[in-house]
Amino acid sequence: MSGHAFFAVDLTDDERHALSAALADASTGKPIPGRRPPVPNWHITLRFIGDCSDVDADVVAHEVERNLYATPGRVFVTGLAAFPRPTRSTVLFAAIDDPEDLLAHLASVCETAARDVGMDPEERRYTPHLTLSRLRPPMDLRHVIDSFEPFRVPITVDAVTLFRSSRTRSGITYTPLHTIAL
Repeated sequence: MSGHAFFAVDLTDDERHALSAALADASTGKPIPGRRPPVPNWHITLRFIGDCSDVDADVVAHEVERNLYATPGRVFVTGLAAFPRPTRSTVLFAAIDDPEDLLAHLASVCETAARDVGMDPEERRYTPHLTLSRLRPPMDLRHVIDSFEPFRVPITVDAVTLFRSSRTRSGITYTPLHTIAL
């Protein structure tokens, strides 16, 4: 089976509920524009792999597992930001405060593993984030970002999960292929 794969930190249902509630409390009541992923799909991306076979997914997951030395920790969702910039945004995301640089370390392990098994290097610098909306065409989101009150939601980081995304009639689904505990 082929499809897009990516490494991420999965959220618990309680963490998704807490973040959803924090976003609702911090909002002025206006809806977030764009195409929003369903709450059950929320995750913190570490490394996009792209189109790959099950065999390639197994190989890269094994390489991450072989080189993953990290202790579980906690990060915090702290507010909204946008890629590539607020004035011309294609992605609205929840920003992550990573006081111990745990996510950057995990992303680096996933990047190295992907390169070691022959995948192309990621061209963008890693920015910890949780995608809330995708926008086509790009929009100026400064008013949306500025309209949210500050909030802080803790997320426990205790595993790296390799997911595969697939389109179904009911939308995009993420299937965990490998979960690697810290």
